[in-house]
Amino acid sequence: MSNHGKKKIMLVPFIVFISLTFVMPSSALVINPFTTASINSHRIVTSTTLYVDDDNIVGPWDGSLEHPYRYIQEAIDHAADGYTVYVFAGSYAEHLTVFYSISLLGENKLTTTITGGREGTVVKITAPAVTLTGFTITKSGIESTYAGVSLNSQHNTIVGNIILRNYYGIYATDSENLLYHNNIIGNTYQAYDESMNDWDHGSHCGGNYWSDYVGVDDNEDGIGEASYDIPGYGNTDRYPLVHPYGSVMNSDTQEIFLTIQQAINDPDTSCGHIIMVKNGRYDEHLSIFKGVTIQGEDTDDTIVDGSGWCTVVSICAHHAVLAMMTIQQSGSEEYNAGILITGNANTITQTRIQNNFQGLVLTQGAEENTIANNIIRDNAWNGISLKCNSKGNHLTENTIMNNGYAGLYVTESSYNSLYHNTIEDNTHTAYDDSDNLWDDGYPSGGNHWDDYQGVDENQDGIGDTAYSIPDGIGTDRYPLMEPYTDEDVVPPDVSILSPQNGLYIKNLQLFSKVLKQKTIILGDPTILIQASDARSGIQKVEIYIDDHVTPKATLYQPPYQWTWTERSLIKHQHVIIVVAYDNAGNAEADMTVVKKFF
Repeated sequence: MSNHGKKKIMLVPFIVFISLTFVMPSSALVINPFTTASINSHRIVTSTTLYVDDDNIVGPWDGSLEHPYRYIQEAIDHAADGYTVYVFAGSYAEHLTVFYSISLLGENKLTTTITGGREGTVVKITAPAVTLTGFTITKSGIESTYAGVSLNSQHNTIVGNIILRNYYGIYATDSENLLYHNNIIGNTYQAYDESMNDWDHGSHCGGNYWSDYVGVDDNEDGIGEASYDIPGYGNTDRYPLVHPYGSVMNSDTQEIFLTIQQAINDPDTSCGHIIMVKNGRYDEHLSIFKGVTIQGEDTDDTIVDGSGWCTVVSICAHHAVLAMMTIQQSGSEEYNAGILITGNANTITQTRIQNNFQGLVLTQGAEENTIANNIIRDNAWNGISLKCNSKGNHLTENTIMNNGYAGLYVTESSYNSLYHNTIEDNTHTAYDDSDNLWDDGYPSGGNHWDDYQGVDENQDGIGDTAYSIPDGIGTDRYPLMEPYTDEDVVPPDVSILSPQNGLYIKNLQLFSKVLKQKTIILGDPTILIQASDARSGIQKVEIYIDDHVTPKATLYQPPYQWTWTERSLIKHQHVIIVVAYDNAGNAEADMTVVKKFF
């Protein structure tokens, strides 16, 4: 069987597809935007289904799952009214004419592409009652008669597609068609409608996403307050989407939502579920009251913006996770913050918290929360605040910088651990009037403070004197000289203990005070080496005599020692070189010059 024959299909009556499309919850539709991004992501097919897969380049081709057609038009030509044409992910350079009342379903609108190659209309629909969903349709010709989708019949449903970079995105000449949840992006003319069609599916479901829409979403429901005008007959998309459809999804239930808050509120969303959020700016104020994971696509480009009022994200849940997002623009009142946590055992990680009044606040007895690997910067007051008996919280590997008052502010909150953070360019580095742990012991270390004045004589990356937390009782006993990295970049310590100065007779050292700059060896000495590494440990120690290329010995366990038995009757002066490697691959060397006889 060829590769296309191995693709799995779930057989479900086509009536399910119809019910999902037209009888849906008020805020969600069962679709997966990150893998399939269309209603047919579930591969809903019938017994009269023809398959298409551009991977089947050698045939045979009969439209079966084992032998799918290579081209979409070939499947359409062999279909009849009521058939389903199911198209596997791929790139199809075709110009389609749909002249049967069929359902044309793409596997994944992100990866199932029909391209016109800058010629003609890409998909022309002349039959009534056609369903088109699950495709990226792109690159029509650039003349005024060409479009990504041309609708020349009635009662068609165009839903869940990406209509991208065509001359006309969609051109409709007939009436009573339904078009919604399409992402219509970057076309010369997004749409033209000569007749009367429905460009949305009501106030709860919404319409389409238009890349040139400039309206706002004041009530934070994911739908623009102003309609989007469709040139031609005078139609409008009454409920244009402010984010591309599929931007927010519960990956456990496969439901799509128009906003992050809708995903949290949905009764099908339970603790432990993961809500995926695609890149974009979300003008929302989130109340996280369930133990869900909310994960952005990219920290820099998935942005929750408070628009300058109130707290942006409030977490009263237990075991919630917020990851890979930017949280910004809270209100300017003292109690406004980018993130406010009152629950327990929550995690904030890989998140940027910026341009708020307070950055992140843990209060009202918040316990056992983990704040790790975040950037908290440019907030008007404190970067991170712990107060009101917040305890057992773990703050580590955060960069806290350029905040208007303190980087870390702890009051009336004990038994928290705060280490491996980088605190730079804040008006005050920190404040702590309670009993907290500011380091992880030696050699793990504490925090990096930009105003630390100590030195590091032994070059282990840790200051030799403690750092006192300003205006408080806390102490970072092991301040880091450089910003923390979980990579070991510090080379090991290594030194030759013996032979070293003096006369050696059978490893007995004599006249060491007299021969301070010379080492003379009679016989076969034992070379004794001291090697250590505070971070990752010693991997091996190599011993070289004169030759820098080939080691005489490689030692993997202490004690690091080797007896030098080779003799030379002519050459007596030699260089002993030892190289120690730590488990992170860092290396350090020591050497000594000796004269060896016999």
